[in-house]
Amino acid sequence: MEFLGIGYQELILVLVLLLVVVGPERLPGMAYQLGKTVRTMQKYARAVRDEFKDEFDYVEEQVKVVRGEITEARGAVQEQSRAFNAEMRQMNESLKTDLPPLLPTDSPAASSTPAPQSAPVTASDSPPPSSGSGKPPLVF
Repeated sequence: MEFLGIGYQELILVLVLLLVVVGPERLPGMAYQLGKTVRTMQKYARAVRDEFKDEFDYVEEQVKVVRGEITEARGAVQEQSRAFNAEMRQMNESLKTDLPPLLPTDSPAASSTPAPQSAPVTASDSPPPSSGSGKPPLVF
């Protein structure tokens, strides 16, 4: 089993070297300071973690609110669309029943004879320009 990538044998060796280098009289004070530092770092890490958790909770709450608003808006749009389509169908049906057909479908003229076309207008058919207006004649 390993602790931070260090096996038990290496850990015991480091502790023995620390005891020899620091000495037995300063080792308890050093251990106390090390423990105090570890607790302080844990407190800071906990504060940062809690701050992130609070922010994530706030963002999740905002996402839920926005999703609810989107759902409400989607429902309103669908309801308006249904009402609009129903009104259009009703208007279409009323137009079909109120207007007579343009050409009877059983008449032979409706299917075989094309509609008469008007003769094209030429420049000779246009009225002569009036000389009193002072404007040039319009030519089409």
